[in-house]
This record gives sequence, C-alpha cells and structure tokens, in this order.
Amino acid sequence: MASSEHPAVGCKTCAFFSEAILKTIRGEAVGENIIRLAASFDPKCATCKYTLDSFARLAPNSPLQLTCPMRLDCFPQKRFFFRTGCGCWDHSAYHLELLPSSELAPTSVHYKIIDADTIDISSLKRWPEYCEQHHEDCRPTPTQPPVTDMILIDVDEHRLVQFPGTPPKYTTLSYVWGVLPDILETRISNFSTLQLPSSLASPEILPRLPLTIQDAIKVTRDMGERYLWVDRLCIIQDDEANKAQQIASMASIYANSQFTIIAADGADANTGLHGVGSSRPFPDLPILEFSPECRMRPGPETEEARYFTTWHNRAWTFQERLLSRRSLVFFRGSVIWQCKCSVWVEGAAAEPDGMVVDETWRTEKKRPAHLAFDRHFIFELKTPKRPDFRYFEGLVRQYQRRRMTYQADGLRAFSGILDVLSRTYDGGFLHGMPKMFFDVAMLWEPQAGSKPRLVAPGSRELMFPSWSWASFQGSVANNLSDHTFGNNPSIELTPVVRWYHAPADEPISFVNLTPHLARMFKQGGVGGLDLKFFDVPTIDTGGLTVEKEKLGWLLHGSVSVASFRVQPEKEETSKLVRVAWEEEVAPFVNYHFVDSSGKIVGRLKVPFTREDPVLEKDTLCECIVISEGKAYYTRSKWLKEIYLPEWGLNEETRELEEFHFYNVLWVERREGIAYRRGCGTIWKEAWDRQNPEVRDIVLG
Repeated sequence: MASSEHPAVGCKTCAFFSEAILKTIRGEAVGENIIRLAASFDPKCATCKYTLDSFARLAPNSPLQLTCPMRLDCFPQKRFFFRTGCGCWDHSAYHLELLPSSELAPTSVHYKIIDADTIDISSLKRWPEYCEQHHEDCRPTPTQPPVTDMILIDVDEHRLVQFPGTPPKYTTLSYVWGVLPDILETRISNFSTLQLPSSLASPEILPRLPLTIQDAIKVTRDMGERYLWVDRLCIIQDDEANKAQQIASMASIYANSQFTIIAADGADANTGLHGVGSSRPFPDLPILEFSPECRMRPGPETEEARYFTTWHNRAWTFQERLLSRRSLVFFRGSVIWQCKCSVWVEGAAAEPDGMVVDETWRTEKKRPAHLAFDRHFIFELKTPKRPDFRYFEGLVRQYQRRRMTYQADGLRAFSGILDVLSRTYDGGFLHGMPKMFFDVAMLWEPQAGSKPRLVAPGSRELMFPSWSWASFQGSVANNLSDHTFGNNPSIELTPVVRWYHAPADEPISFVNLTPHLARMFKQGGVGGLDLKFFDVPTIDTGGLTVEKEKLGWLLHGSVSVASFRVQPEKEETSKLVRVAWEEEVAPFVNYHFVDSSGKIVGRLKVPFTREDPVLEKDTLCECIVISEGKAYYTRSKWLKEIYLPEWGLNEETRELEEFHFYNVLWVERREGIAYRRGCGTIWKEAWDRQNPEVRDIVLG
C-alpha cells in the first residue's frame, strides 16, 4: 500500500484507471482517451497522492494545475505510463511508469522485490551471460583488434599483471577521478611492487586505493571475471610511451572488455559503488493499489538528463561509455545494464529473468518515450557503412559541452571515437577534423559561453590549430551542415581551396582531396581528370618561426583575400552567461559585413573573450574564402531569416530565389601565419566587387 492513508478502494479515479489496466492485461482493446483531470485525483487516496506528488517532484517549478489532464497510456506489451496531456512545456515531457506485479502480468515486464540496502551482484550475473548467449550484435568485432601489452588488475590475487601478448577476458571501469590527496597510481618507481601478490590489499597500499576502485574489484570478482582495467593503475602515469600507447588504443580497450563498470554517482573516486561497499540511497517504491485486483508499482528511476551527475558531464567518460559494448551502470543507488540490444534495470524483470521478448515495438509505430530498460534509450557509438557528417558533428557538439581538468586533453579524450570513425572516413582526421568533409567541417562556430583553449591565461597562443574545433572549450555547432546534406539540400557547398599539410620530416599531402575529386568526377567523369591536379607544390617552411612539432598544425593553400568593414548587429554585447564549468563568460558577437556604401553584404560571428574586446564599428577585417555556397529559398524559407540574414537585408538580393555566397574566415596575421578569429558568409557579388587578390597563405 502506498501509505497509511486509505487505499484506492472506493476512489472513482483509481477505479477508472484500474479498468483500463485490467482490460489491457486481458488483451482487450482500450481507447486512447484514458484521461482524468488533476482535480479528480483525491489527495486522501494514497495512490492518487503518490501520482500527484511524483509529478510535483518532476517539475517543481511548474506545478500541475487542477485543469491539467492526466493521461494513462496503455500499450499492448503491458506497459503503462502516466503523463500530462495538457501540453505544458515544463512538465509535458515527464512521465510515471507503472509496472504490474508478476501475478497480474506473468509474461511481461514486472517489478522485482530487491534489497533496499545492498545490491545482490550475483543475481546480476545473468545479464552478461544472457547477452553473451543471445545478442550477436554485442560480441567483439574484427574491426576492434585486442590490445597487446596490457596491464590488468588480477582481482583474485590483488595485484597488477602485465600481458605482453593478447590479454585474457577483462572488465573496464569508467569513473570520475576528482581531486583526492595521496591517491594510488602506477608509476615507474612502484610498478614492480604492485605486481607482487596481495600488494593491492596490503595495509600500506589499500588505504590509498580509492573506494570506487575497491568496489569495482569486488564487482568484477562477484560477476565471475578475473581481470579489471582501470586507467590510473593500468597506465604507467609517468611513462610517456606507455601512456601514449594506451590512449591511442582506448577504442579497443573499452570495445573488447566484457563490460564496463560505470560509476555514475559521486564527484570523485572515493564515492564508491553504492550498494556494494556501502549502503545505498535506494528509493522506497510503494505498491499502488488501484483496486483489489490491480496492484502496480512505480517503475525504477531511469538514467535521464534531469538526474545527470558529475560523471555525465566529464569529457573522458563520454567516449568511455560510447566505446563500450556493454555497460553495468551504478546510478542513484540502483544498477542498470546497457548493451547494443537491451537496457535492463535492477528493479524490473526482463529477458534474463525469463520474461518474453516482445518484438511488437519494432512493428508498431505507437511506442512510449524514454523506456530505461527498452531498446531505444541506448548510448552507443554507431559505425555507419557510409560516413555521416551530421552524426559526427553531433558527437562533437555533445563532447564539447563536457568538462575536463586539463584542456590539453581536448583531443585525447575524443581520440577513441575518432579511431572508430576513421575506419569509414576516407583519409581519417586531422586535429579532429574529417578530411573528406574538411571544407564543411571548417564552418564550425563556437556557441555562447565557449572560449579558446589557451596555453596560459592572458596568452594568445592556442593549444590546438585555430581552424580546428578543438581550439575552443565549450559547445560548437555547424549551423549550415543541416542544410547541406540529404537528397535535396537547401544549400550546396563547393570547395574552392586545396589545402596542403606539410608536417616535419613527412611528405607534403592533400588535406581536402576527396571533395575536389568528387566535384571533378561529377563535372567530367573519370576521363575528365586533370593529372596536374595531383601535383603537390613545393612548400618551404624554413622561414616560419614555429616549433618543429607544430609544423603539423599548419595548412598551406592559395586563397582569395579581401578586407571588409564590420558593424555589430546589436549594441549590447557585455552581458555575461554562465556555462558548464561554472564561470561567467561573454557570448559570441554577431557582426554585419558592409560594403563601401554601407549596405549589409554578409555576416560574421566572433566569440567574445576578455582578451579580445568587441570590435569597434567600421573595423577593417581581412577575410579569406574557404568555400562557395548556393542557397535555395524554395527549399527552405528559414535560410533568409535565420542562417543567411544578409540575403534579406540587402535590397539587391532580397527578392532572389537563389543566393550565391562565400564562406569566409576572418584571420589575424602574426609572424607570417594567419589565425582564424571568426567565421562568416559574404554575398558573392559583393566579394567580387572588392577586387580580391589570390595569395598563398599559411593558416595556423
């Protein structure tokens, strides 16, 4: 029963919902209008009160009104969801799932009675066993070869073991390091000691071993596995060669593990795994009695955005989760299993518990949103047969929103994802930029709150090339990419610059060869190829005052160059915004490019930083063309109003059905090298009127 107050017997609202639930369980059809107003829920009825209180917790700043309709969605698969039907933005996305008891629906998902204090790890062994036997898609693939020369924790002998060849089966751990004093890590000086039997359990070392790692060792052993990989212990932290090799192999390390233990709770490595080494804050889920024949229980808490923790906001954990084939997630006192085929929750029975797999979700269009233990609420790294730039851009956007302690790790923490994608992306990646989509990828724009990754506060030197999204921390977006891909794109982009790469002691190579070749094939076919196109120019880098290892940052090419004056779109540019890393920074600033007569001919977006104040009116900006675009009004009317506002703000172009423009970078030169400062678009005819010059440029 939900509480000491009276049960639902005699409550007309509960009786109404009970009838629909029982009909669904019997296989009878029910209508879609199973709705009662919030005013009809009796606060003296325990079931009604729990339902209202649940939505109050979900949307504390937007309480339900008495006139809000409450809908019960009943699905043939015996899944039941309360949700609001009023369309109120603040709480319409929330829901309360109801699980039937095993007596009510013995062949469907139902709640399980579990220990509210301790997780029974041995009962969870059914999850990887069932997945291994029945989920072919979750097994290791040849594209992720095992890593050799691995260090693993032997959880039986409590020591480190080094495997020069192919390692045995192992699990991995994903957790938050945090800032803790005197934490154990493997170094050259103690590596031999940590390989001794029982060394990790010794009185001298065990107190320095974080609780999360101690609990992960116990979980690995109780789940029937022998070896565990933990970055801080299985990478020799002061051995740069070992560290580089392990980071470069991150995709294979996580993809080949039996499963990854996700320590999603807490802000540091001493939080532990609740329910393993310490008691857990497990929610007390009541039994809801809609009628004597209809007893339900609220579904277990799900891994949803409103509950996200420090772990969900860290950069390194992003790829660790995506690269893992299977994850055992410790979250808010409960445990969730996620693989490529299923998501299961400790408090709900599923296929490993003998439930029938219901495939009707695949054939019916009608399905509820956010099922924590259904197939579609799944984090996974897709490996499409054909490269998908929009998918890649989405990964970058999510990753860049996350925090990291050391900004120099900006690409390392994403390297495993790039390693996987490189198998289908022609040419791979250069400083995080896909070579086959290089011209489109260069159009990234920092979003509000983003700021450059500088080698030191107050410095102007970036940690990464200015043309790469990695040069900024914070979210970046490619606002034109949504319009440039698909069967009938509203924007067509054409590359106009052949970029070359000339790293130290390596041959000169094309960077963006693929789009140029595709254009040539489209225009003239194979027979129309100009062999001179493949000639690589001689590039002399001897006159550049740049460190040898940074020569690989530079792009060389011949570009069209012109200068335009800019005017801020808005006068107010000093407003600060709060961003993920809890620091107040200013947003980006939009400018208009204007011609000599003052007409608006383009737009420039510049990130605002304390080091670089807002540009004054009529500031002259040197720009280079990086690609040519053609926009079609008939295919998207939003282009003129939002993405290419200069189209509608100039009387010469306002009525045109097609808008021809150049994508440009505003660059600043220092010691013979041009650095990107902003990205924008300029009306093609206005650019040509400016009598641009073609010059060789080095972009750093």
